[in-house]
Amino acid sequence: MLGSEYNWLFRHSRSPDGLPRVRVKNESLLTLAIAFLCLLAVALHADPKPAELPAMDGIIEGVALQPETGTAFFSDVHNRCIWTRTADGPLHRFSSETDGLFGVFALKIDATGRTLWASSAALPEMKGYTAADRGRALLAAYDLPTHALRRTYALPADGRAHVPGDFLLAPDGTIYATDSVAPVIWRLAPGADRIDAWLEDARFKSLQGIAPSADQRSLYVADYPNGLWRIDLATRAATLLPAPAGFNLRGVDGLYAVPGGLIGVQNGLNPPRVIRLDLDAGGGLAAARILSAGADLTDLSLGQVLDHRFAFISHSGWDLFPNPTATPAPHAVLLHQVTLEK
Repeated sequence: MLGSEYNWLFRHSRSPDGLPRVRVKNESLLTLAIAFLCLLAVALHADPKPAELPAMDGIIEGVALQPETGTAFFSDVHNRCIWTRTADGPLHRFSSETDGLFGVFALKIDATGRTLWASSAALPEMKGYTAADRGRALLAAYDLPTHALRRTYALPADGRAHVPGDFLLAPDGTIYATDSVAPVIWRLAPGADRIDAWLEDARFKSLQGIAPSADQRSLYVADYPNGLWRIDLATRAATLLPAPAGFNLRGVDGLYAVPGGLIGVQNGLNPPRVIRLDLDAGGGLAAARILSAGADLTDLSLGQVLDHRFAFISHSGWDLFPNPTATPAPHAVLLHQVTLEK
C-alpha cells in the first residue's frame, strides 16, 4: 500500500460489492502533467556536458567556433600553434610549423567567415623560447578555406615586453588589441601595413578582454588588477567604471558583448567564475551576477558568444606550468557552454 503522503494523488471509494476502489484524481493528473513538462523544460534548457580535448600537453588559451559547420579552432601558447577539429573528426594541427608563430592567444573569425585572426606573443612557457624572443608579438591572418597564412603584422620593437592577449574585430575592419604587459591598446587599421599604438595610458596595469558598446562608440576593456575601463572611441578618453555594489571586478580575463551588457571570464578570483554585467542607459555598470562557477571551472581562459550560449575553456593548462620549463603529463581540456538570457 502507498503511504499517506501520496493521498493527494488518489480518490478512494468502494464498489457496490464492498471492494475498495482507487482512482487517480483528475486534478492530480493535471499536476503530474505540469510537473513533467517543467522537468522536461529544465532538461532541455540545461547546459550540455563539456566537450573534451583529451591528452593535451599545451596551454589552450583561445577558441573560435563556426556554428554553421561545427568546426572549432583552439590556440596553444605552449606548442605555438592553432589546432582545429570538425564536428565529427579528430583534433589536428591547423597552423604550420613554418608560420613563425609564438605562443598563440586569442582567435577570432571575421564577419565574412573566410579569415581567422590570431594574436601571438613570445613567453617563457612556449617551446623554444630564448631571451632574444622577449618583446616579440604579432597578429596573424589565416585563410580559412585553404589554411594558408596570409600575413603577419608585428608589434613595434620598442624594447618593452608585449603580450597582445586579446583583440576586437570592429565592424569597419579595424582591429583593437590589448597588451597585458605594456599599457597600450594597439590598432591595425583596415588596409594598413603596420600596427600602431592607438592609446597608451600609465593607469593601465594589465589589459585583457575587450568588447564594443552597443552603439559602437566606446570600448570596454578589462584591466586585471583595476577592473573595467570604458574608452570613448572619438576622444580616446578612458574612464575606470565603478563596480556594482558588493561585486569584485578584478581578475577579469575574457570580455564579450551581449545585448544589454557584457559577459566576463573572471579567472583572477578563487573560485573562478563566468559573470554577467548589466549596463545602464549611460553605459555604466548597473548590476552584476554570477552565471557559472564550480569545482570543474578551474584554470579558465577565453571563450566566445554563440547566439544564446557562451562557450569557454577550463583546465586550459596554465596551472600546469608554475615553472615555464615544466613538462606536465597530458591532460583533458574542457569546452563548456552556458545558456544566456534571450
